[in-house]
Amino acid sequence: MTLRLLLARHGQTPWNVQRRMQGFSDGDGNELDETGLEQARLLAVGMRTERLVAVYASTLRRAIQTAEPVAREHGLSVQTDPDLRELNQGELEGVTAEMLMERYSELLSVWRSQPAGVRMPGGETLEELQHRAWRAILRIVERHPEGSVLVASHNLTNHTILCKITGCHLNEFREIKQDSACLNVIEWRENGPELALANDTRHLQISEGEMGARRHQV
Repeated sequence: MTLRLLLARHGQTPWNVQRRMQGFSDGDGNELDETGLEQARLLAVGMRTERLVAVYASTLRRAIQTAEPVAREHGLSVQTDPDLRELNQGELEGVTAEMLMERYSELLSVWRSQPAGVRMPGGETLEELQHRAWRAILRIVERHPEGSVLVASHNLTNHTILCKITGCHLNEFREIKQDSACLNVIEWRENGPELALANDTRHLQISEGEMGARRHQV
């Protein structure tokens, strides 16, 4: 049994550019912008040689928009799972980085040093996010023990999943970067998962043929 789990972060949104906290927000500003749509297209191009058996995304529009071009390329539909959503950031959603520093300086200080147990006002902790995100991943693995599966998710969601796989403490989640529309390759065998490639963005930069060849060297 070998499952090739391809974990992607969604493409760029207007709120990403404005440095606003997104979380569960799914209105204007949370959809992919022109750059994000192009990133999603290039992700699909880069995955043409993958033998995908399923495509998953969170229920948030930006993740679905990222997954849709890949699904179309392989004649699949996007299956959604709410457990793959971004960290619920409660009253911080829509707040810019500058506003965060002005209004929530104490919370931000703890978040920077010991983020694992920090509860967003009216929202979640990273530990709670990791619990539900991992639950979603295990469901996917149970349904698809073999083949390749794309999962389009979110920055902090991906971080918690990758920490679970690598054994990295959530306080150190920033050790693994997640750029917009990046791809992480997880090889899942009978003895468990192994991170084979992290934060890969080559599909956004190089030719179609070269991308397919390189990724299959992993």
